[in-house]
Formats: sequence, C-alpha cells, structure tokens
Amino acid sequence: MTRNDPVEELIRDLRYKLAPEAKDRILERACGAMDEIETPAPAFGRPRMWRMTMNSKAGKFALAAAVILIVLGGITLWPFARTATGPWWLGPSAAWGQEILRSLEAIQAVVYRQRAGYTSDYGAPEMSKGYEIRFNAKDRYRRDRYDDGVHIMNTQWVVPDGNGVQMIEVSYEYECWFSQENEAYGFMESMIDRMRWYVDLLDRADRVLATETFDGHECVGFEICASKYGDNAEGRFDRIWFDVDTRLPMRIERYGITMDYDPARKLILIHDQFEYFAEVPPDLFVPEIPDGYVNAHPDEVRTARDAQVKGEMVFADVPPGLEEKIVGGLEAVETGAYRQGDVVTSFSGHAWRKDTYSDTALAQTVWFALDESPLEGPFEMRDGTAVKETSADFQSKTFRVADHTGSPRLWHPMRDILFVVGLLDQADRFYEEVEIDGVPCLGFEVSAKKYGDNPDGMLHRVWLDRATYLPVRIEFVWPPNGTRGTRTEVKEQFEWNPLLPDGFFTPQIPGDFTLATD
Repeated sequence: MTRNDPVEELIRDLRYKLAPEAKDRILERACGAMDEIETPAPAFGRPRMWRMTMNSKAGKFALAAAVILIVLGGITLWPFARTATGPWWLGPSAAWGQEILRSLEAIQAVVYRQRAGYTSDYGAPEMSKGYEIRFNAKDRYRRDRYDDGVHIMNTQWVVPDGNGVQMIEVSYEYECWFSQENEAYGFMESMIDRMRWYVDLLDRADRVLATETFDGHECVGFEICASKYGDNAEGRFDRIWFDVDTRLPMRIERYGITMDYDPARKLILIHDQFEYFAEVPPDLFVPEIPDGYVNAHPDEVRTARDAQVKGEMVFADVPPGLEEKIVGGLEAVETGAYRQGDVVTSFSGHAWRKDTYSDTALAQTVWFALDESPLEGPFEMRDGTAVKETSADFQSKTFRVADHTGSPRLWHPMRDILFVVGLLDQADRFYEEVEIDGVPCLGFEVSAKKYGDNPDGMLHRVWLDRATYLPVRIEFVWPPNGTRGTRTEVKEQFEWNPLLPDGFFTPQIPGDFTLATD
C-alpha cells in the first residue's frame, strides 16, 4: 500500500484525532477483529467475499477501517452512494445540493407559515395557537399575524421605495397603522437565500432523516447541530425536509431556542405549508390600510389603553446577570419540596405529589406523573396523556385516576417557579438585602399586570437565598374583589435536593380503598 492510500490515511487521521484512551480501545478492538479473521478456517466455512477481501493487504486495511468506524458509531458519514438509476436523494451530499439548487434557481417568491412549539424538562411538548403567514421575495416582505390562530391581528409590509425601503404596519386589533422610511424592522432575509445557505450545510449534516409526508408530499431531510454554524449553544439543532419530486424545501424546524422571559421552556420554530412562485405576484406585497384607522404605532395605542385599565408601569434596576444565576441554580436541582398552607408539595424531574394535612393527620395524597414517552418524527403537539393524576382520600378511603391532556394544563411545580423567576427583569421593586426566616435574602416584587390581562394590584414577591440563589419564600397577592379583601398565597419552608425514599412518587393505594364513583 502506498503512503497516499486513502484507507491508510483514514486510519492515520483517526489515530491522531482521537483521545488516547479512545484510540487504544478502538484499535484494540479492530486488531482483535483482524486476528479473528486471519485465523485459518476451512474453505467451505468462509464466505467467498471475505476470502477475496482478506487476500490483499488493501482489503485488510479496508476491513480494519470499517471495524473502526463501526466501533466509533458517532462519526457522521453521508449514508448513501448514488447509483445511475436510483432516486436523487440516495446520492451523496453534493448530489443533494445540486438537485436542490437547480430547483431553487427558478423560484422568485415564497409563502409559508411560521408556528412556534415549546419543549420543557417539566412538561409535555406544546404547540402555540398563533401563527404567522410570511410572504417573502428577495427585496420585499409581508407578514400576517394570527395570534389566536383564527383572526388576523396585524400585517406588516416592507417594500422597495426609491433607493430605500418603506415599512408599513397595520394593527387590526388596535385599528391603527404607521409607516417608516428606510426601516426594515421585522424584515426577514430572502428565504431562497436561506435555503441555499442550508444546502451549504449538507456535507456537515449529523444524520439523514426518515422519509415523512407533509401536506401530501413525500419528503426527505437532514438534521444538523446548530453549534456547527455561528455561535449557537450546544443542544440546538435544525431539521430540513425536501419534496422528493420538486426538490424544494417543505418543512424547516429549529429546536432549542432559549426564551428569556420563560426559562423553563425552549422554543421550536416551524416553517411549513410552503408555496413557491416562479414570478413575484404583485398583489401579495401591496399595502392596504382600512378606512378609519388612525395613524399611530400599535404600542402607543396599547400603552394608552393599558394606562387606563392598569395604571402606570414602573421598573426597578435589577443587577445584570442575576436571572441567569437563579435559573442556573434551579436547573441543577433534582428534587424539592415546599409548604403552601396545609399542602406539602414534593417534586422531582418528571413527577410530583401533593400531601394535604388536617391538623397533623394526612387527609389526601395526589400523585402526578408526566408522560415520558419519546417524541418521534416531526414536532407536533403530542396526542394522548400529558399528565396522569392518581389521588387517595384517606378520610373516605377512596381513590381516583385521571388523565390531563387539554387546557388548562397542569404545571409541574418547578415550571411554576421558573415562570415567576423569569419575571425578574420586569420587577417593580428589587431588594438587595433582607432576612426571611433567619436567612439572608435578596428579593423582588413584580406586578402581574405586566403580562396577560391581569388587574392592577395582583403581584408576585420572591425571596432568594443570597448564598444559593434558590427560593426561600414566594408570594402571590390577589387584590380586593367585591366583598373579599386582599388574599395572599404563600409558598414557604422550601427544601432543595432533599433525600426522598424510593417509590416516593409512585402511587400507593391501600388495599381496602375503593374507586370513587362520583
């Protein structure tokens, strides 16, 4: 074998790129396999192909390389070799790229839907109700927003205007519109250019995806870790599928996007329902302003309305980076517990329980378990059980079993805690030093009117151990309502990473209990 033999070069590269302990382990296995193959065996017991392989030194090296690759497992290789008569997608990455780029050359405009999905360590995958319809050409853009999944709430256009662009936005929710010259706010790069960029990543793909059908189109695709481009964090990845007939992208999924305002969840952006146009349809990009709409920014109208309903908003100075420290501490927690009135809540990663006491006697236990079955295929909201609930009433000696799949969803206790922590940067007040139950703490207060349609006077208070950044006390205040005065819910007596007995989150129903019928 010459020095430039590709198989020998492959083995030499693997030797130097692997960590020493991995190299020794893999080469030992490869050599062991070679020794076994070279052991004399009766001719009738050897497959003819193996005899041919082992008759040359090149064949032995090729086999050794194959053994090494099998042992490695994690090395990504484009898995198909193109045949003269086979489908285009069974070719190497270069063949994929050529086929896709050839189809993209004829496209001038794209229409597609953007949806959002969410994953969490503390709950089942979810799909948002809202979505956007995006209209995209190389030099112009339009976005129709359907926040409730039914009614159009907002449309934005960015179109050429002389030597620049003009951005026009219409809010159907607030019955107003505004425009700005040379402003590309919200403008998305050419989707065709984005697709060409994805094609450039083909040779770095981590794996080829199983064939899927979207909107009646058979598709093939690939997955790539987002850390292979840009400065994206580990754990993020993209999936892209192409129509096997048109060679055009039919679905793009971008996983693991961090959400600053909801640290318990990761965002997944999904682009689907693609329509392609060889020429730009002019009617797609002509701004239309309904009669009677006022010339004002939607934020101005919303702020004015909120001021009438919710009053003035105030914001405290919060130390930069504090939220990240708190979230990091919570994400390292494996088990936890706290008391809220007569109820003690205990939790782990995928299960929790609530023990209710009457004086000192245990009156009821409710166990909750998240559905941990893997989510296969394209990301959609999982059908079936999201949370299984089992309860035992020790006073009536009865039990119940229920599945929760709809809305409102049951929140894992840690999901609830992280949501409140995610409001830190919107805090009305921040407390640098305060003592709670003898523990030096920092804390903040945030009005719940800053999200949703909550009224003025509803607020959260959070107190955190200055040493660990873990919660010591959490309060939720309800404002007076009619004859009812101010009410405060308190989570306290927190324990972090307590040692819990085996089977603590497994329902245990006494043998003499009966199934409740009402």
